[in-house]
Order: sequence, then structure tokens, then C-alpha cells
Amino acid sequence: MASNPPVDALALLGHETRRAVAPHVAARLVRGTAGDAAALAQLAAVLRPEHLAGTALLPDPLPAVPAVRASRGPTQGGAADRRVLLCAAVAVTDRADILLRATGDATEALVAGPVVEDVELTDGRFRITDPRMRCVVHDDADLAQRTAAHTALARAARDCGEPGIALWHTALSTLAGDELLADGLVELAELLASHGDTEAAHEVAREAASHGTGDRRARAFLVAGRSALWSGHLVDAQDWLRRADSSGVPTVERDAARCAAAVRALLTGETAERSDADATPGARLARTVEPLVGTAGTRADRAAVAAVAACLGMLENDPAQAEALLVRTVAGVVPARRRPGPWPSASGALAPLAEAAVRAAQALLLLRAGQTGAAATVLDEAVDRLPMAHVGGGLAGEVSRRLDAACPGRPTAVTVALERVGPPRTAPAVAAAAGRWTRPADRGCSLLAAVGSRGCAGGSDDEPDGALPLAWSVVLTARETEVARLVTAGMTNREVANALCVSVRTVEVHLGRVFRKLDVRSRSELVVLALRPVR
Repeated sequence: MASNPPVDALALLGHETRRAVAPHVAARLVRGTAGDAAALAQLAAVLRPEHLAGTALLPDPLPAVPAVRASRGPTQGGAADRRVLLCAAVAVTDRADILLRATGDATEALVAGPVVEDVELTDGRFRITDPRMRCVVHDDADLAQRTAAHTALARAARDCGEPGIALWHTALSTLAGDELLADGLVELAELLASHGDTEAAHEVAREAASHGTGDRRARAFLVAGRSALWSGHLVDAQDWLRRADSSGVPTVERDAARCAAAVRALLTGETAERSDADATPGARLARTVEPLVGTAGTRADRAAVAAVAACLGMLENDPAQAEALLVRTVAGVVPARRRPGPWPSASGALAPLAEAAVRAAQALLLLRAGQTGAAATVLDEAVDRLPMAHVGGGLAGEVSRRLDAACPGRPTAVTVALERVGPPRTAPAVAAAAGRWTRPADRGCSLLAAVGSRGCAGGSDDEPDGALPLAWSVVLTARETEVARLVTAGMTNREVANALCVSVRTVEVHLGRVFRKLDVRSRSELVVLALRPVR
């Protein structure tokens, strides 16, 4: 491919298929094919339109199209080598000890056989050097060979103290549905979602649905639908939530209806009409994000989208406060995990859709402040990783279109792709909210650009501390005030505990008292309250 593979892939895929292709899907296909143009064209012909648009989960591994096979050539070595490669290809972990235990007598192939070129061992981890190998090896294996690989990996994971990984591989080695596996798989899916890996959660919940019946199956439908929503796989989410909504389990049906409403709002770009017709464009834009708040599976996702909604709602009336709120939100973001990849073991990362909402708002504020270069940097990095097209009623596409006009030479392929994939039409509020401010960029937006250039993985030494309202000291104790200050600065409970040399539980107790005394229900509400000017 040429100098900008995702953009080149967008042009190629759009030309070959005449279909809408999401930029983050194009970037993922480039990674999965090592940028092979022939393989990209062939994949575009076999993938569904929903796959290309990013609204359905891509097959993993990708199909072994002829160009992928030609680039890889026949698998080298004997049966032991092929067994090692297959175990490496289907494993959801990168722990080398699990792979070594699973391959047993074939282990020598990892250090002395042809496999050395395909599987790299470093610091107790393994890595497949060419993603195309996964496609070919998986496609070449028959059902019995795949079942044997999953059985070996399940046993090895259990021996190495990884019950979740063992459960997953056990489920895939079971040829018939097993009711006993369903509960554990649903819990595993919920755990993965809490770690920010909603795509893996979607896959596990889907497997749980094939094993469970009754209430268990209903829960699996709901978890699959919610996980698909927060991965940006909106068509998949519709399908799973439709099943959950007709499950006959009242609690599941209630939650499914709420998630389904959020999916519809994203797909159409429309929100429920309200009586306040005089609301500002920013306030109307905020309503495109608000339906997500009540469907978030983690506190981090809920806080992020709530902050985005609050920021958009304040654009016209209090832009400085909107900037300050988004700066703090962006500074605390742990970026969404890249897929495919090993399952995560730690929480904190945002779901892809949550980070997409944050990046769309960040690019909007930078654009409105006249910082077009910084806005383009944030948006272009985000569209290569995240499902940006549907958030904010098509906000990313509108911002990208305005950046094309402001930045001569910027490829228009990204804008075209976002607008083709996104909602049918951009809401007037989106276009109005994307208008530029007449005032020059100020310190708030400069800091927002600086945070974006760091990848937004955390705060920095020059980030403002953010003084709390003086009135808080009247109702809060000294320790509660300190906890509130650190939380509004974007710290997690664990980070606050480390900073104050106390336990996480102690922080939770103090924060609960802060919430009660200040009459707020979430961290995002606390931040908004802290930023509110004294009247």
C-alpha cells in the first residue's frame, strides 16, 4: 500500500465494492492482511456490507482468501508444527507458559522448527509475527483438529491458574450445548466488558447463548447486545437486543429496551423531541449522546459519555467550562483496547464507543477554537481505531468535512467514508454546533490539544489542579475535600488511594459521603458541580 494505508484501503475497498466502508474497519483489514491490496479486494468481496460498515463483528481470524494464501505459501513443517501454529492462532492469551503446556511434545518446534519464523517468544509472552498466518492455519484445520487445540489450551490454562481462559476453550471444544457452561460464560462476558474489551465480551456472550436456555439464555442475549452496542456493532446489537426483548424475563426485557433505544438513536441520528424548541444546537447535540449514559456497563464509560453530554450542552452558554470539563475527561481516558488481541486482565480502558464520543467532542472543541491542525490529528487518529461514524448524530463526519475545507491537501476519503457509514443525514444541530467561535483559541483549548498529543492516557505534571469551590469546605471534612479534589482532577479510586496512602475502600467511603453531602450521583456530576461558577 502507499504512504497512508488506511486511506488507500478506503479508496480501494470503496472502489471494489461500491459499499460504505468504515475507516477503522479499513485500518483493521490493512493490519490483518499486511496491507496486501489483492487480499483487501478479495476480502471486500466475501465480507458482508455490515462487516465493512463496522456495524457487525468481523470474523476472527479473517477468511483465508486466495491472495492471503499466496502470500503465506503452504504451512511448513510436520504435524507437530501445525499443532503449535493452530494453538497459537486460536488462543485468547499471549502467555507463553500456557502455549508451551498446550503443545506438549511439540514444544521443540517453537525453538528449533519452522515455527520459529511465525511465533515469537519474548519475556514470557508469544506473538504471531504475521496475522495472515492465523487465517491460513485456522482455515486449514478441520473440526477435530480445532477441537483438540481448544481442549489442550483449556487444560493448560486451568493448570496455569486462568479459569476464564480455560472456560472459553472448554466451551469451544464442546460439540453440543452444555447448560452448565452458560452461567460461567455470561459472567466471563460481563468481566471482559468491565475490563473494556466489549468485543471479546460480545463473542463470549454469543457462545453463552448457544449453551444456555431460559433465564441464562436471556442474560446472554442482553450481554451480547450491550457489548455489541459499546463495540459499535450496531446491527449485531439490534439482533441480540431483539431476542432479549422477547425473552419473557422482565428485567432483561427492560434493560434490552433501553439499549435498543440507544442503538436506534445512533443509527438514525435522531433523538426524542422535547418541548424546549429554543434549546441551543449544543444542547440538542448533547441529546444524541445522552441515551448512551443509562446503558453503559462500566463506571468509566458512564462517566465519559456523561461528561461529553454535559460538555456539549454547555457549548454556547459556557464554552470555557465546557472546555475545562472535557480537558479533565480526556486527561483521564485509558484508550480502548485494540482488537484482535489477547484478553485483558486489568480494567480501566474505555469501550470503543465511549472513547469515540470523547474524541468526537475533543475534535469539535478544537475545531471551534480554530485549532484545525490539532483537531485533524485527534480525529484522524481516532477514526483509524474507533467506531466514530455514528456518535453524536454524525458529528465526526461533519467535523471531518469542515477540516477538509480548512486543511488543503487533507484526503477526503475519510470524510466520505464517515458520511456514508453514519446516520442517513446530519442533524442541523450537528452542523450548527460545528460552527467556529469568533473568539481566538484560549488556554483551555490549548491544553485540550496538548492532552490529545499525549494519546490521552493520563494526566501530566503541568495539568491544572482545579481548585474546588470554597463553599465545599463548609460541608466537607478535610479528608473528604482532598478526595473530592483528586477525583475531580480525573484520578481513579485506586490512584487516589495511592496518593493519600490509604486503602481503596477508605476512598470509596469518603467519596460516598461527598456524593451524599453535595447531592450528586456520579463522578461526572461532581466534576460539573466543581466547575460551576459561583452565582
